Amino acid sequence: MEAVIIVLLLALVAVAGGAMWLLAQRRPGETEAQRLEQQLAALRGDLTQTLAATQQTLLSQVNAVDAKLNQRLDAVHTSMGQSLAGTHDTMKHVSERLGELAQSTQQMLEVGRDISSLQDILRPPKIRGGFGEMLLERLLAQILPDEHYGTQHRFSNGIQVDAVIRLGGGLVPVDSKFPLETFHRMLSAGSDEERATLRKEFARAVRSHIDAVAKYIQPEEGTFPFALMYIPAENVYYEVIVKDDLAEGQANLTAYALEQRVIPVSPNSFYAYLQAIVLGLRGMRVEERAYEIIRHLEQLAGEFGRIRKDLSTLGQHLKNASDRYADVDRAATRFGDRLALSLREPIQAPLPEPTAAPAPRGEAATVNGSDEPT
Repeated sequence: MEAVIIVLLLALVAVAGGAMWLLAQRRPGETEAQRLEQQLAALRGDLTQTLAATQQTLLSQVNAVDAKLNQRLDAVHTSMGQSLAGTHDTMKHVSERLGELAQSTQQMLEVGRDISSLQDILRPPKIRGGFGEMLLERLLAQILPDEHYGTQHRFSNGIQVDAVIRLGGGLVPVDSKFPLETFHRMLSAGSDEERATLRKEFARAVRSHIDAVAKYIQPEEGTFPFALMYIPAENVYYEVIVKDDLAEGQANLTAYALEQRVIPVSPNSFYAYLQAIVLGLRGMRVEERAYEIIRHLEQLAGEFGRIRKDLSTLGQHLKNASDRYADVDRAATRFGDRLALSLREPIQAPLPEPTAAPAPRGEAATVNGSDEPT
């Protein structure tokens, strides 16, 4: 609009300038009416041209603005379409994730119910002990070869241990023990005094389990002078190993276990022990293989000595044959030389001896005597 106003002002200025120029150029003899009519005609023509130019300019500007607006609208429509498509995809993805989250939540609730039911199942000590033995057996089976462990091993005196590990002709007893009930009562204590009392009860239960495992140490049965007490719960193992029991001047549980030559192990620490045992078994196998290799080398050394002796005998025979061959070769060479010399010398025939005149037949017989007639 500002451009249109400027154009109109310029047109008015041009018209005023034209009117002034016409007044200055008026001719003598013309009437005032004619001059005014001419001026009006000129002004009309100029105004018509100015309006036409202004209309053309306005039309061009309007077309340009319209084109820009159309471009902007198209860009806005495209951007909105893309944004709506992206928003739709995002909402769809969020809806799917919410569905998965709902399923995961439901699964967690089911797992929680299963854990609760598992705790109810494991309340009886016998079932809990069987569960610990099963975990112990599974862990042994996953790491050790079958010939290096056994389960439910019975000694000659009738005592039965959950498992034994066979190492170099000796046995390492392993028994699954964990006082879960006293541990749960200690955790659920409502006050510090009650927790301290239940802590003592828990320590007494652990000591009784340590004493029970210590009876499996029987060197006369081929066991090593120590045993492993497998605690299948990490939190119980933490309570046994880390927490000290210094009440009433008694040593802590770890020291008491070591005094009884019993080593408490959890699933993680027992796994580390078994890995160390596997490395030891590999070392023992390497040592056995080394002994076998040494024996084979000794056998090979004996066989090599016999072969060397045979080769020495064969070499002596070959040497004798070589010497004999050399002698025969020299003899053949000398014979060849003599033969060649004989062939080069001329052959001289002996001259015939002169013969006498033929004698009478009877005389000849007398002369020859008993000789045969010639």
